[in-house]
Amino acid sequence: MKRLRITLVSASLNLGLSTRLELWLIFSLVLSVIFLAEFWRNLPAMLSPGRVFGQYQASPWGVLALCFIVLWLKRQQVWSKMLRGPNLIFMPLGLALVAGALLMPSSPDYLTFQVLLVFLGVFVIFFGRGARLPSLLFAIYGFAISFPLAVQRFAGDVWSRASITPLTGLLTSLGFTLENEGQWVHFTSSSGEPISVAITAACAGPAGIGVITALFALMMLDMPLPVRKAAGLLLFGLVGTWSQNFIRLVILMLAGYYLGEPALWTAHRWTIYLLFPPWYLLFAYIYFRQSRRLPPATKVTAIVARGVRVNE
Repeated sequence: MKRLRITLVSASLNLGLSTRLELWLIFSLVLSVIFLAEFWRNLPAMLSPGRVFGQYQASPWGVLALCFIVLWLKRQQVWSKMLRGPNLIFMPLGLALVAGALLMPSSPDYLTFQVLLVFLGVFVIFFGRGARLPSLLFAIYGFAISFPLAVQRFAGDVWSRASITPLTGLLTSLGFTLENEGQWVHFTSSSGEPISVAITAACAGPAGIGVITALFALMMLDMPLPVRKAAGLLLFGLVGTWSQNFIRLVILMLAGYYLGEPALWTAHRWTIYLLFPPWYLLFAYIYFRQSRRLPPATKVTAIVARGVRVNE
């Protein structure tokens, strides 16, 4: 057994880096085309502006783009670990990831996730420790897309009530007449038009929470902060994101009251793109400012949650 292991390791190490890259790409594409053909058939439609912006799919694609940007910026770090070659210890893990991706129940929400998991699993097989950073980035992307879906499935009513209760309380205190029934809010516009709106968990902002958490995690990978400062900044980001969504709901109600139901749905479609991108940029700016204020000694030995020493 020991001799067999040595033989396999020696054979794998004899493969050049370019050869392993080619094999990784070929195996990943073949597996995904055969078993996840739906992704490749639907990819043009998934990337169409109407689908991305009309069905609120910009957030997952945006997080994925940021993950690839971070991967590109840290390519030398990944490359140096890829040069070490594969490792038998990681091969079962890679096979398990591929099997998990192929055996997952088919769902439009997770098609991209499944394909990327196949690519990651094969990458683990061929590059071993070189897959560490790609795995972290994949986990961040996975959280960003799965968190809102998990909220809608397991805590939808509680999450929506956390926005509906303060929303109706605020507008009622300002003199507006609203009726609340579960997730439904009923009111009459200034022109006498009755309007009913369902504020579901998806409307209450879990996608934004997923994005701000992913953005924070990506910046922590590049410029880690001390634990206390990082925790405070993450809390600020979460509260700020919830507040942005609450402001959006207030705008929707006011648009419906003063301009009618068509204006409410127009605001529903576009306010998310007017409010959240500037907020994400502001959060990133504040994070960068906080990282620059760290004294040199703190920057060299910044302690992050995963316990890694960071050298500049």
